[in-house]
Amino acid sequence: MGVLYLNSDTRVYDAVNTLKSGGIIAIPTDTVYGIGADPFNSVAVQKLYTIKGRPEDKPIPLVLGCVDDVHKVSQNLPSFFFYLTEKYWPGGLTIIVKAKDLLPQLTANGSTVGLRIPNQPLLLKILQKFGGPIAITSANLSGQPAATSPQEFGDELSAKLDYIVDGGQTPGPIPSTVYDISVSPPQVRREGVISTETLHKELMCFNKHLKKS
Repeated sequence: MGVLYLNSDTRVYDAVNTLKSGGIIAIPTDTVYGIGADPFNSVAVQKLYTIKGRPEDKPIPLVLGCVDDVHKVSQNLPSFFFYLTEKYWPGGLTIIVKAKDLLPQLTANGSTVGLRIPNQPLLLKILQKFGGPIAITSANLSGQPAATSPQEFGDELSAKLDYIVDGGQTPGPIPSTVYDISVSPPQVRREGVISTETLHKELMCFNKHLKKS
């Protein structure tokens, strides 16, 4: 395991190389720390589940470096999706949509995937250099609180990681809000930094706009 510090000129390259070699990195996000893997590498995705002790019936969301990346991993996107991304990306909104060309283990044999662009400069640099999405879940063992700094990982989790990007304290501990627009009407699956009430108002505004157009 290595520790990657912000003052290192090679931080982005080393993190990307770890991902491309099938390794697991820890990385700060705009909410809590996450642990991430290449979503198209089945061995790495399985390792992510194993390290976290995550039940395999729980899918793992993806973080993206740009909106164009959504077309690599999702399909049949409604116009409401782009309405939301324009307002809340980059930021704390994970949007569940129909998946495309993803590993069954990543979607827990389902047909959907959660996507978001985080508002965290270092993570965005890594995503953009990596050239595609990263599968990411909160940096903690299942059932334990999400970590907001590497010091909170604990020895057991830290020892299992291939690289830690130490970005100091994150804003957490409130995670992103998970909003499922693959169903009708859309449903909030987890309330986080964006409230259910706010998203309900956004849906009403969007529907009013549709009626006028």
